[in-house]
Amino acid sequence: MRRGIRLTGIKVITKKNGQRYIYRRVGTTLHRLPDLPENDPRFLAAYAAAGSAPAKPINREVAGSIAALCVAYLRSPEYARLAPSTRNVWRNTLDRIREQRGKGMVSDLRPDHIRKDIRALTPGAASNRIKAWRSILKFAVEEGWIISDPSFGIKAQRGEVTPHRQWTATEIAAYRAHWPTGAPERIAFEVIYWTGARCVDAVALGWSRVDGSGWLAYVQAKTKGPATCPVRVLPNWARSMRADHEHFLAALSPETAFWITTGTGKPRSVKGLSQWMSANAKAAGLAADCTAHGLRKARAAALAEAGASALQIGAWTGHASLSEIAHYTRQADQKGILSAERYGNTVNRD
Repeated sequence: MRRGIRLTGIKVITKKNGQRYIYRRVGTTLHRLPDLPENDPRFLAAYAAAGSAPAKPINREVAGSIAALCVAYLRSPEYARLAPSTRNVWRNTLDRIREQRGKGMVSDLRPDHIRKDIRALTPGAASNRIKAWRSILKFAVEEGWIISDPSFGIKAQRGEVTPHRQWTATEIAAYRAHWPTGAPERIAFEVIYWTGARCVDAVALGWSRVDGSGWLAYVQAKTKGPATCPVRVLPNWARSMRADHEHFLAALSPETAFWITTGTGKPRSVKGLSQWMSANAKAAGLAADCTAHGLRKARAAALAEAGASALQIGAWTGHASLSEIAHYTRQADQKGILSAERYGNTVNRD
């Protein structure tokens, strides 16, 4: 054991194979040390040498460069106002732009440079990349870096982005047959399917968000808009969804603060929930494209088939525009929509 001296900044990393890597942290730099006892003279010598080693220069972005613009945008109020989930996507995209195009100067950017940047990407990736370019270049114009936006009018290459597929009634029944009522996999399914919530919102839903009249209400993380759906009540116009409502209520535990939890009772992470639901569907023998977001689409379609108006569907799922609602209900049963009746009363369900 060491005596009379306190070694600080020691970081030990142990790999799965048992191999240890020891470092001394000096500022933002890690210096490798020998895997020896801390009182070994060779270890102490290496520790001292690490402390006197010249600090690595801090990388600073060249003023006016694309990398500097990315950094400035990530520190801006415009970026801070985005939803957390959107900020994560934007940061990852801008990190790639910085890595691949960061040395170029913003003032030298031309439309053909941006077209070249997106040329090798898939349609979906190209669309996201263009959105990122437009965000930072709009910021550049507003901050006086450039006079005009070189990304104006640029579109992604032709190609169809595959959307999340709506679950079929057969797939929903197969999932329920595989996962019993009360199982965590079944609870998560029923919550997402009934509420139509995105995973980023579903992880935070629970009894605390249900008011005294039996309605669930929450503010969406992505859009900041409201969403509301019945929990202990069922509108008469929605009586064709009574079976789904009963499945939903039967799955919920009256004792948990959050409805969707891990085995230890903790709320699931957003990314973890999405991946976990896909794995659950696969375990039930369903196709790989049966995703959590596909359940959101299935709920919007079920609402349309039940006779809900566009405003009612939007209030339930949280979609703000009629075009969004049309997108999600395109696969709804058209005959069911045309023959549906609408009722004004509600039926309370305990």
